[in-house]
Amino acid sequence: MAWTNKTYMNRRDRLMQDHREWAMRQWHAAFSADWDYEYMLIHLRAKLVTMKRYNLNLSYIVKGPYYAGQIHIAIKMIDIILEQGGQNDYDDGLGPDGTWPDPGSFKHQVNMRNRGRIPRANDGGECYWSDAQQLRFDKAWMLLWKILAERSILWGD
Repeated sequence: MAWTNKTYMNRRDRLMQDHREWAMRQWHAAFSADWDYEYMLIHLRAKLVTMKRYNLNLSYIVKGPYYAGQIHIAIKMIDIILEQGGQNDYDDGLGPDGTWPDPGSFKHQVNMRNRGRIPRANDGGECYWSDAQQLRFDKAWMLLWKILAERSILWGD
């Protein structure tokens, strides 16, 4: 079968319809009645996942995959923020006192030498079990807003 312009447009229309339906399912899953920063980040994450998928598969612009890569980094930063810097990422269970995990068993490697350059995020007094977890949260918070401030204007919608 030869690809005619009409065949291409029908295929594109089907892909766009599939994308719209997928996006609606994403948005309905993201909404809730509680509106603090965590839930706003869940909404932002749903929007960014939709934009990433669009830029990878349906975008008219040449730099669509490049922008999708930037959006993917922003999504990863939101994931780190939502998990409080890795609250469940400790190798062993409880520490020696029986209530907190051992701070030395944090699974992620975090560069602690640049602690002075990273501003402390105002997160409402969350409890962190290690300095590495706190710094990982602070870095993700700073990088997310830096990415959104500098790059989101280029991504389009």
